[in-house]
Amino acid sequence: MLEWILLYSFYLLAGFTLKLGDDFLDELDRPNLSWIFLSLSGAFFAYIITNSEYDMVLLTSIIIGVVISGKVNRPQFSMGFILIAVGFLIRGIPVVTDWLEWLAILLILLLAAVLDEKGNDWTVRSANPTASIFFNYRFSLKVTVLAISLVWQLFIFTAVGLWIFDLGYELAGKINQKI
Repeated sequence: MLEWILLYSFYLLAGFTLKLGDDFLDELDRPNLSWIFLSLSGAFFAYIITNSEYDMVLLTSIIIGVVISGKVNRPQFSMGFILIAVGFLIRGIPVVTDWLEWLAILLILLLAAVLDEKGNDWTVRSANPTASIFFNYRFSLKVTVLAISLVWQLFIFTAVGLWIFDLGYELAGKINQKI
């Protein structure tokens, strides 16, 4: 039970610190502070990504998705990647029971992650408010993880983690709006 509390707390904190770091970098023009938050986020990501094959496939798809979408465009993000690599060195790569299945899930999640990133960039709120809300809150990926959970039932724990991650991300966004 304590393991689940720790894991889901790290999901929440990973989203929270990622958004803080990103906003300090882009919105608040405080790049030195962003190093701290993006490093913390990288440490939380490192723990989560090494937890299980399903956590690894989810976070791998998110990381590849934001890289492909051009969102990783500043050196401050590098510390997070370094910490993820250190996490793999310390904790090891989770055992993947079926690589073909894992790669299929990765591809599905990657398409949803890229769709969310690109959809968020392309959607104009005034032209299509529903689509804007859908992509702004990254619902392609959120709905996809729930759909995957119908086929691979153990994935539900990772799906819950994504929703908690996003809760942390949105909370940080609300806090940053008040700064």
